[in-house]
Amino acid sequence: MRAMPPFWMFIVLFSAIYISLSLVLTRGFGLPWQVPMPWLLEFGLGLPLLVLGAGLMIRAFQALGLKRAFGKELFLPQSESKLVTEGVYAHTRNPLYLSATLLFLGWFFVTRLTPLLFLTILFLAHFLLIAKWEERELRERFGREYEKYRDRVPLFLPRCKKSRRDPG
Repeated sequence: MRAMPPFWMFIVLFSAIYISLSLVLTRGFGLPWQVPMPWLLEFGLGLPLLVLGAGLMIRAFQALGLKRAFGKELFLPQSESKLVTEGVYAHTRNPLYLSATLLFLGWFFVTRLTPLLFLTILFLAHFLLIAKWEERELRERFGREYEKYRDRVPLFLPRCKKSRRDPG
């Protein structure tokens, strides 16, 4: 079993780097601190994104449990872990990353802060890279079971229609 990296340290480190970079980009490009936007768009899009993101995050934490959501079982062998494929995980393989992105976008629309838009983009790129790394770990741990799950459930955005493919 591999040792678990100190995830809290990485979360704080990357957050500090991305926040700083967002501020530097906003200032460097000479962009306004706030993006001008009609209030209807500000709240009409921002609030639903916040509600959707929070709801999805709650459902994802319920499906995984807090300890597991924060990497507690990351390097356990299959015999000591279970692949979660139900609930929100039946629609997206990464509901926590999707919910965090929706929350970032929602806060951007509500606050209209330009650095928050850059922060959203940076974290989305980060989430994509981490998701690909996690897939290698899951493929190694769960093998064919994970391959079948990956084939039927999209990485981030849920499908609008049910797939006609056989789930088994």
